Amino acid sequence: MVSYCISSDVGSRLSLNSAQRTQASSRLTTAIRRASIDIDQEFRDYGRDVPSRETAETTLDGAHAAGATVVDLASGSAFGVPGNGNIDGDSFAWAGKAGNQLTGVTGLSADHADGVAVQQGEMAHVLREVCADLAAAYYMEDEGTFFVDGESIRGNIMRERGTLNLRRLAHLGSVD
Repeated sequence: MVSYCISSDVGSRLSLNSAQRTQASSRLTTAIRRASIDIDQEFRDYGRDVPSRETAETTLDGAHAAGATVVDLASGSAFGVPGNGNIDGDSFAWAGKAGNQLTGVTGLSADHADGVAVQQGEMAHVLREVCADLAAAYYMEDEGTFFVDGESIRGNIMRERGTLNLRRLAHLGSVD
C-alpha cells in the first residue's frame, strides 16, 4: 500500500518533536494508513483512478532552469513513461526516460535547486498535505487530545480542511 505522507508531515501538524514522533511512530503510521485509504476511496467514489498508482518520488540531481527539456533525477527507476509530475510543486510533463533522466520535458515554469523533491503525479504534493491533515486529525481523535467540551476542535478543523481539499482533488481527477 502506498502512503501519501510520512510521519514527519503529520508530526509537524501536531507540533511533535522528533523524540515524540519516534515514541508515537506506530500510532502515526496507523493514522497515515487510514488517511491513505480515505484518499483512495474518495477518488473511487468519483469514478477516478486512485492516485497511488501514479506516485513516485526522488530528488533533482543538479539545478534546473525554467523551460528545461531534460530533468536529471537522483533515481528515475520508479518513474513511468510518459508521465506528469511536479518539482517542488511546479507541474510538468515528460515524454521519455533514459536512465535517471526524464526527456521531452515541457511545462517547467520556475528554476529549481539541486536536491529538491520531484514527484510523479502532478497532485502528489497536494495529496501529501491532505494526507497529513487527515492523519493528524485521526491521531488527535485516537489520542483524545485537544478536546474542549468533549469535542476535538483542532482535529475537526484539520479533518474538515483535509476532506474539503480531497473532494476538490478527486472531483478534478487530474491537472492535465
